Amino acid sequence: MSWDTEDATPLAGRKVLVVEDQYLIADDLCRMVEQLGGQVLGPTSRLSSALAALEAEPPDLALLDVNLGEETVYPVAAALQAAGIPFLFTTGYDAAVIDTRFAAAPHLAKPIGQGLLGEAARRLLNGRGH
Repeated sequence: MSWDTEDATPLAGRKVLVVEDQYLIADDLCRMVEQLGGQVLGPTSRLSSALAALEAEPPDLALLDVNLGEETVYPVAAALQAAGIPFLFTTGYDAAVIDTRFAAAPHLAKPIGQGLLGEAARRLLNGRGH
């Protein structure tokens, strides 16, 4: 399969909120978002700062780590869902641990490859993800 510019940059012109509490993983996700053409919002590692970032500048897409230390990201997922903003969970856990309210939300298991992230983003932004 050959990739044209549009295929290689599915996040072109899109703002992506990255919520991840592990620095190295957050750094990798941010790098991938930028390589896929997106503008990173964050990254943020705490629930309060993620909610503040969401309110300050609504993203086009969000990447959410399920566990943020002692907190879970579910209040952010609920706010995104209410606003109609697509998101996906990035987690090292099995899908079975995701809160049932968000069972239909896509998730990518860590470690995440750029190709998988790009395809998931493309599907979500084209309305085929949830």
